[in-house]
Amino acid sequence: MKKRLAGTMLAAAMLLSACSFGASAEERLSDAIGTIQEKEQPFLEAQEKMASLEKEEFGKFNAMMELTQEDREKLSVLADEANESAEERLDLLEKGKEALGKAEKELSGLDEIGKDEEAPVSEAVGKLKKSMADRYAAHEEFSGIYEKTAGLQKELYSLATDEQADFQAIQEKVKAVNDGNAEVTAAADAFNEATEAVNEQKKEAYAAISGSEEK
Repeated sequence: MKKRLAGTMLAAAMLLSACSFGASAEERLSDAIGTIQEKEQPFLEAQEKMASLEKEEFGKFNAMMELTQEDREKLSVLADEANESAEERLDLLEKGKEALGKAEKELSGLDEIGKDEEAPVSEAVGKLKKSMADRYAAHEEFSGIYEKTAGLQKELYSLATDEQADFQAIQEKVKAVNDGNAEVTAAADAFNEATEAVNEQKKEAYAAISGSEEK
């Protein structure tokens, strides 16, 4: 009956360029990225806490599966703790979503950077903005799947302490949770890939600015 909590450590951090800030376009790009990252900070903190809670919650559920219905008191305590952990994870998920929502609004700061620049710079900054928007969309997809799976996990905790629940019902719920975990993992991978794409596009934007200034 054991199930696994999905490992959802997201590659959340976006890389800051180590370029010099002598050029106007370069400085404005760095400032815009810095503002976005500042807005994302609560999201990064929430991710760390969620990962820690998942690990502890997994341990509690494993302990629950080692008990029998005769250990009602211990079973109930562990189930309550696991359920509270799931609720806290959902709260942290919401905080992360709010932070990314605020960060996404700052993408408009990129519009002015390539506006009066040469075509390669304008194009590179435009691609950077799109890759960032795609990353936020990927997290929105992840959040919906994560929330649904956490709900299934909470239902499983409740079933584990239900004296009337039969083995088949619990097994079916375990399968639903594991299927949900697989979807969560896939969504987390998609977000991580989107983050890597942002980092690559960021390097290209800085390179385009540098190249235009060498002419």
